[in-house]
Amino acid sequence: MRKIFYLSIFVFTMIVGSCKSKIETVSGYFDYETECVSVDRNGFQTVKAWGIGMNEKEAILNARRRAIDDILFKGIRGGNSSCEIRPIISNPNKRRDNINYFNRFYAPKGLFEQYAGLPDENWLRRKLKINKRNDGKLAYEIIIEVDFMGLREQMKRDNLIQ
Repeated sequence: MRKIFYLSIFVFTMIVGSCKSKIETVSGYFDYETECVSVDRNGFQTVKAWGIGMNEKEAILNARRRAIDDILFKGIRGGNSSCEIRPIISNPNKRRDNINYFNRFYAPKGLFEQYAGLPDENWLRRKLKINKRNDGKLAYEIIIEVDFMGLREQMKRDNLIQ
């Protein structure tokens, strides 16, 4: 009888231990890729980018920065294949060598805002749920229109590309 009692306690402990809840994922810290949505013939690319911030305004600003930064230095690999997948600036050291320029470029009300506009409000805008473990940060998915040709011309004018 005692063996059955100990065996049942052991089995119960194993069942309870294996049913432990999974750790919640933290949406505000996940690294989302910028994706191509469409390309216009007038030099605009519509991309889907994710921004993370303490509020919606900060998250949208960060999404716009990220979209421009990915187009400048990484290229767009995901989504529609019609987007230009190569980065505008192919030299990876340009950001480090021109750190003051890019700090001003990406500053609030900086030059990058001229090239990353938001389309109409009827486009997809999705907010990930707030999680207790992400320090209050929110992640937003935003559709952004990027003036690709204008951005390329700006980099030429500033002697960052030829």
